[in-house]
Amino acid sequence: MKSDIKALEQRVVSALADNHNLEHPLYDVLDELWQYNQNQWSRIEQMIRVSDSYQDMILQREKTLGERFDKHLRQLEKITRISDRYQTALREANLELEQASYIDALTGLPNRRKMLRRLKTEFEMRPESLCLAMIDIDHFKRINDEFGHLMGDDVLVSVGNLIEHTVGELGHIARWGGEEFLVIFSQAGQLEVERCLEQLAKVIREARFDSGEGISIRTTISIGKSHYQTGDTIDALITRADNALYQAKNSGRDRVVFG
Repeated sequence: MKSDIKALEQRVVSALADNHNLEHPLYDVLDELWQYNQNQWSRIEQMIRVSDSYQDMILQREKTLGERFDKHLRQLEKITRISDRYQTALREANLELEQASYIDALTGLPNRRKMLRRLKTEFEMRPESLCLAMIDIDHFKRINDEFGHLMGDDVLVSVGNLIEHTVGELGHIARWGGEEFLVIFSQAGQLEVERCLEQLAKVIREARFDSGEGISIRTTISIGKSHYQTGDTIDALITRADNALYQAKNSGRDRVVFG
């Protein structure tokens, strides 16, 4: 039969409180046992309180650690997003810088640096089929002096566009510097190149460039061409094309000289 602990405790308390039991031989033993029992219960309650406090502390610590971890995780995610955006912006900026370093800002054509890289590549792959055409706008200084540099820039851009359109898939064009352009022909026969250059001179000769003031400007170009010869270097090819251009300008301009 299960004892009712509360009722038993109440009987002990009543027995110890009854003065008639003071002389009973078991009174002192019961009183000492009762005090021991109470002390044990106090210790147990104290241990329970300590345990509860410790659990509360652990729970609070875990909560604090969890909150700190979540905070650090959010900060890390934010830093990662910023880093990703920075890396993307950096790549885009590098790409823009790389493109800017190879593109002529005025005409939008490849510049001298880009053309030299292409020329080196073509020379290493198939030097025997290489042709260069050095092109110069005739009397360009006169255009700048009479109509201003803005008009001169417009003529440069327009001539560059006409060269690019006329040459088409036959070659690669770049602004070489000033009013000069360079075309690389790497997969066209000599006769085809000569016809292309003669047609180009004709196209520029017949073109009209509007000054914006009701005046049409006309100009011509001089062209010097060189073709790969055994033992040539890149510098030799460029030099012969440049010398042929010099001859074209000295012999009256508006013509093609084959060097």
